[in-house]
Amino acid sequence: MVPKSNRPHHFTRRRVLGGGSALTAFAAMGGLSALVAACGGGDPIDEGAEPGTDFTGDLGVLIGTHMDPIKALLEQHQASVGFAPTVEEVTTPDLRSKLTTSFLAQSSPWDAVFVTAELGVELGNRGWLTNASIFMDEGVRTESDLLTRGLGAVELDGNTLAAPWTMGSQLLHWNKRMMEQAGLDPDAPTNWHSTPNSWDTFVEYAKAMTGERDGTQYYGYTDAWAGTHVLWTWGGMLNMHGGSFLDEEQQPNWNSEEGVEALQKLYDLLHTHQVVDPAVTTYTWVFDATPGFFEGTRGMFISWPFVAGVAAIPDASQIAGHSAFAPNPAVVTSGSVDGSEFFGVPVYAENKDEAWRLIELITSREGQRVVALGGWGSIYSGVLQEPDIVEAFPFYPALAKAYEYPVDGGWSEDRPRWTQMLADEIHEVLAGNKSPKQALDDAAAAATEARRQDEE
Repeated sequence: MVPKSNRPHHFTRRRVLGGGSALTAFAAMGGLSALVAACGGGDPIDEGAEPGTDFTGDLGVLIGTHMDPIKALLEQHQASVGFAPTVEEVTTPDLRSKLTTSFLAQSSPWDAVFVTAELGVELGNRGWLTNASIFMDEGVRTESDLLTRGLGAVELDGNTLAAPWTMGSQLLHWNKRMMEQAGLDPDAPTNWHSTPNSWDTFVEYAKAMTGERDGTQYYGYTDAWAGTHVLWTWGGMLNMHGGSFLDEEQQPNWNSEEGVEALQKLYDLLHTHQVVDPAVTTYTWVFDATPGFFEGTRGMFISWPFVAGVAAIPDASQIAGHSAFAPNPAVVTSGSVDGSEFFGVPVYAENKDEAWRLIELITSREGQRVVALGGWGSIYSGVLQEPDIVEAFPFYPALAKAYEYPVDGGWSEDRPRWTQMLADEIHEVLAGNKSPKQALDDAAAAATEARRQDEE
């Protein structure tokens, strides 16, 4: 392994995460085409998996447009190695097509590439990512505070396909002022994650905050349930019940008793308890859910950690000074859905050791401080709880705590396809057209049939 640099880094700490770019980056997660699904498969390739010292002085890197901390680390890396990497940026929605276009031609202009959670297993199944297990086992996994639950998206058949650069599951956010006005304890949600069946208390709080006051309609809860967005909330509720998207054989398991109960609770928020805007099934995070929460007319919101940062900015939020956050409420347990991101080394890369050297910096504690101070969740619990970092980003300890609970996302090669099927069926339930059991059974049957057709 390359020795870790002892050089101090120079990075301007950001007081809070910038609102616009963060909203856009997280909203970009989701819907990907089925291009790669038609291609042949393979196992992760071990060639080049063991980092060495064949440093060529040449390095190509593909990063996301949202990765400001990685840009800072690339500058630091350039100062350390003495040459400038070739850097290309890509938006999250365009990532899949860019990677597959290159890899189908059995080439890669990049030595290290940005990999989303949705792409990890898919790329690994096709043998397009160099096995990262040795790198991870010799370095990253030796850190006792690694948030290991965030690696689920890149683990396949005992191998680790890529190294994480950031981790972030959803949290519960709430408006303390609205709770106080409703005669509720504004600090109570802080401990709901450790209290079985606190979901029921969550509902009671949402009901107490819902109603019209001074000509303005208030709702106790808001969310983004448009399209596949709904799977993030329902997936977290599935994990709260002890369920899972897929079983150990990666077959649909969402139509279990736990899945049905989770979907019934989702339906009840909208129809039985009426604590959420009736238009929530058309809500997106950027244009609907987050603005309503920041305007102070929505009491609680299950969303990404960055919401806490934006909510604290007076110029961006009317609830600055009145917002709070914690891991999600519990049923059997607390739970969420993971939003981690990774870097992998393509099998077609020409400068693998240079790629590993860069990724070693990114995953080092020094590199992870840069990531955390740049407004993105570190992969290490300890970094998320360092005093100066918590001073800048008070919600980080809650994020570390959230990873003590299930964050499964149902990672599989065909996830982009079955998530659309599943979301469509959940919307049938929310529209009152099907029962939860029927809808989840139908989604499982459709996903299984699609896989059967792939095998013919």
